[in-house]
Amino acid sequence: MARWSIANRLIGTLTFALSALWLAATAASSFVMLQEIGEVFDSALQETAQRLLPLAVDHIRDLADNEDDDKDEEWGREITDTLPVPAHKEYLIYQVRDVRGHLLLRSHDAPTAPFPIPLRPGFQDFGDWRYYTETTRDRTLFIQVAERLSKRTEAIQETLLSQVAPLVALIPLTAILIVWTVRRATQPIERVREEIRRRGGTNLSPIPDTDLPVELVPIIRDVNRLLERLNQALEGERAFAANSAHELRTPVATALAQVQRLIAELGQGPDKERAMQIAETLRRLANLVEKLLQLARAEAGIGLSREPVDLLPVVRLLVDEFSRRGDVGSRLRFDTRGLSALPARIDIDAFGIALRNVLDNALMHGVTDAPIEVTVMPDRSIHVISGGPPVPREVLASLTQRFKRGRARGPGSGLGLAIADAIMRQSGGALELKSPATGRDDGFEVVLRLQ
Repeated sequence: MARWSIANRLIGTLTFALSALWLAATAASSFVMLQEIGEVFDSALQETAQRLLPLAVDHIRDLADNEDDDKDEEWGREITDTLPVPAHKEYLIYQVRDVRGHLLLRSHDAPTAPFPIPLRPGFQDFGDWRYYTETTRDRTLFIQVAERLSKRTEAIQETLLSQVAPLVALIPLTAILIVWTVRRATQPIERVREEIRRRGGTNLSPIPDTDLPVELVPIIRDVNRLLERLNQALEGERAFAANSAHELRTPVATALAQVQRLIAELGQGPDKERAMQIAETLRRLANLVEKLLQLARAEAGIGLSREPVDLLPVVRLLVDEFSRRGDVGSRLRFDTRGLSALPARIDIDAFGIALRNVLDNALMHGVTDAPIEVTVMPDRSIHVISGGPPVPREVLASLTQRFKRGRARGPGSGLGLAIADAIMRQSGGALELKSPATGRDDGFEVVLRLQ
């Protein structure tokens, strides 16, 4: 099942919902506005006709008193014929007609031909025009006021545009505000995630629940109870391993001493060979007990040091110690790359345990006639390279697990690299495994990266 994000879902849902609500509100208000605008324009037509009709009647009667009745051809004149009105563009035009339909008076932009609608009071549409007709009480004179529907549509479109245009900028701004708000609201979740990430085998302290939203406090309290139970279980496991190893150390050493004395007293024969086999088994058991003690100390958190220490003398000491062993001799090659110091924040004893286990691993599982190279690099890393065929990738990834070993079946316990990895992680460093070794087609390389 695909993973999904609470923050992204909130951002998407809120942005879509607000945008949809705004668009719906805009559509509803636009519909109402269209109805109202239509009523306003119609009211303007009606009011104009009702205001102009009495004036037109008086004007026509004045003209009738001053002119002969048989000069019908002079009727239908423009208003500018009698009033000094400058030329201009009119949004409303009108015509005054008699009951026979003759044009008596018209506005500046009105056509000279009568409007193509009947003399019937009220609103009428014809083509691109909307007309309103009003008549006198005796129904002898009619005034018709006209307005272009395209002008009305243009005004409505401009009004709608002025209402919708802000949404084009408002919706992205709102989305940005929602993103900022959601990210800010989910910051406590990120802090909790980071606190949980810091918890591990050496840090199972409770997660503080101060300055957290009330929705997260119950979760944090449940996690803290789980950490407490886990800490108790791990403490019991470590105590059992440490106590068992400590209690076994003396009996194993005593038994080994007794067997070695027995070997010295026995003459050549099958009994002495069996006693030597028992002694070898006891040595392996003693080595396993020592590794278990080291593992218990490593998991107890001995790796981290508050102050940086120089580890180069420790590396020299361990290389010198291993070089004096009869099975090593000149196989061990040491190169400091000209460095005079190796400062790092790690406990000296813990570092010694980690490097000793890495060197033991190289001696046990490397090819016996191949050199072992120990190199201190300027980036505060120590590379230990041993000979041998490449280790498969799937095997390489599991070698830092407890009691995991490669294809070779030597005398090792399967704990050395696990101990070194635990110490390096506690100190903030890392243990890297490479096979084949860097720049080679074979070999096994362990890199201790210090903090």
